[in-house]
Amino acid sequence: MAQIQEGTTPLAVFEEVVEDSYTTFNQVRGWKERLGRKALGYFPVYFPEEMAHALNMLPVNLLGASGRLPLDIATAHTQSFVCSITKSVFQLASQNLLEPFEALIFSNICDVARNLSGIMMRNFKERHHIDYIHYPINNSSENAVDYLEAEYMRVVKGLEQVSGVGLDDGRLREAIRLFNRKRQLLKTLLEIRRESPWLLPYHEYYTAVRAAEFMPVEEFLKMGEGLVQEVLSRDLRPADRVRVVVVGNFCEQPPVMFMKTIEDAGCYIVWDEALIGPRWVGEVNPDAGNPVRALAEAYVKNPQPLTVRYHPSVDKHKHMLEVIKRTKAEGVVFITPKFCEPALYDYIIYKHSLDREGIPYLHLEYEESTSSFEHVRTMVETFAESIMFD
Repeated sequence: MAQIQEGTTPLAVFEEVVEDSYTTFNQVRGWKERLGRKALGYFPVYFPEEMAHALNMLPVNLLGASGRLPLDIATAHTQSFVCSITKSVFQLASQNLLEPFEALIFSNICDVARNLSGIMMRNFKERHHIDYIHYPINNSSENAVDYLEAEYMRVVKGLEQVSGVGLDDGRLREAIRLFNRKRQLLKTLLEIRRESPWLLPYHEYYTAVRAAEFMPVEEFLKMGEGLVQEVLSRDLRPADRVRVVVVGNFCEQPPVMFMKTIEDAGCYIVWDEALIGPRWVGEVNPDAGNPVRALAEAYVKNPQPLTVRYHPSVDKHKHMLEVIKRTKAEGVVFITPKFCEPALYDYIIYKHSLDREGIPYLHLEYEESTSSFEHVRTMVETFAESIMFD
């Protein structure tokens, strides 16, 4: 991969990166060669990317093939009722399209992800180092941080063998600082969407955030900061659209055109769960005595709710109402991948709160290979008009 050319706009770079992230991974090969790093692919929702960076590895979020591959091999190895992203990640591996990745990491975000790690180990352990992080189930336990710190260190030991680099506290602290900057930049983009969504169309926002899950962090920071400056300098006026919160797209990603259709049909998406992993744990303390423990504490103690991380002290009903109030949203659009039980669990919880408060909502389903969006446009237009003219 050639280095970024002078004068290339941030969005043009991000679009190229995202297109390459579906099946080809030529960008990963280029970065590996230029930066002298190994590559680590991880299944969503979350992986402490700082650890990979400190081990001289490039962390990449594996988000599936987005409908660009037939899933014939994967279908023969998995049940018919599992989500698309699981099948397409397995399909990518079956066709050796994950060849640039020396390591693959999975976790216990759901039963399907748990089982995917098993069949990946059974079929591809000769090609990749494959490991599994079992995040704590009860994050209110006094032992949760100790447990996760030990789990992270177990995973690190395996990755050290792959990268040929030992984990150094100084390098890890520097990595934490870099990824804190990344989290802050992503937060800034989200704040622009919340305060002035007409300045940054959702498909541009999403392209930038997805590229952040793929690029070397140093290059993303440079390009992302340039994008923020460019967006804030735009002289655009708001359109007459309904402000909505989108919930359910935290793991398998809907097609970009699916989300663009929602906005084109009369909505501004002012908050959503897409690619929430990097910002999910909040700020990590780079000056803690033990930086691995600091990463574990950030995961365990930050109570931002999501169905794949259980915090018994968190009131999800209250959380949804607070998000709506903070974003000044007028409605909620639930978009859930087919066969995604965790997303449907949240849907049931949140819809009760919305019904009680009289807040309108709409539920849509998708698969990563969805290619027809007329039904989405019709349903969203009707939903938006019902709010506008109520």
